[in-house]
Amino acid sequence: MSKEFDRISPDIACLHTKKLPATLISTRGAHCKVWQSGGYKIRSKKMHVDLVIKCHRFSCSDSEVQHYHRDYLRLKNALSDMVPSALFIRTTVDGDPNLLVLARAFTPWFNIANPANEEEALPLLGKLKKARKQLKLFISVAKEWRKKESKVIDLFGIDNLIMDKSHQIRYLDSFGVFFHEDLLHLIDGVDMELREKIDLSRQRLEYLEYLLKKSRS
Repeated sequence: MSKEFDRISPDIACLHTKKLPATLISTRGAHCKVWQSGGYKIRSKKMHVDLVIKCHRFSCSDSEVQHYHRDYLRLKNALSDMVPSALFIRTTVDGDPNLLVLARAFTPWFNIANPANEEEALPLLGKLKKARKQLKLFISVAKEWRKKESKVIDLFGIDNLIMDKSHQIRYLDSFGVFFHEDLLHLIDGVDMELREKIDLSRQRLEYLEYLLKKSRS
């Protein structure tokens, strides 16, 4: 991929991106591309913060914006500081209605929901009381949503649930954070891609339960 395609669009109505240093850090998400900008200055608080800038891949309607924002607020209200503070902005990108999300940046250490990282995760969780408490809350909330609403929290995405450099658990996704399990039974035929995402997310949630239990023993 050329450097030209790595750059954030110069035509985002709410941002002066020509003067905004931003590095592309992810193109793997199903819904968005993600850039990071370091040292953003907040004058009112006399501080600098690192931000991630998430831009929806396609034109995004008002109803879609409301849907994404509603799901984000549910996550934030339930999981508190595990979910980075974020600002959802209706704007235009390259002249089309779209959604931009500005979120507090956290540096991932590793994907804690990936069983391949068990050898690293277990001894850390055994020592980190706050991380265990965060993981317990995440598991409880995710199981409750699935039981009562058939909503499976997205653990399919790469680095959605991570331990960051400060040894905290963070859920970093903002777009399409739930899979609707009941859709598998409502649509004609089987959506194999959706089934794969749901099955892997369920398996990873079960792994997280195992990880939490084993870290206490």
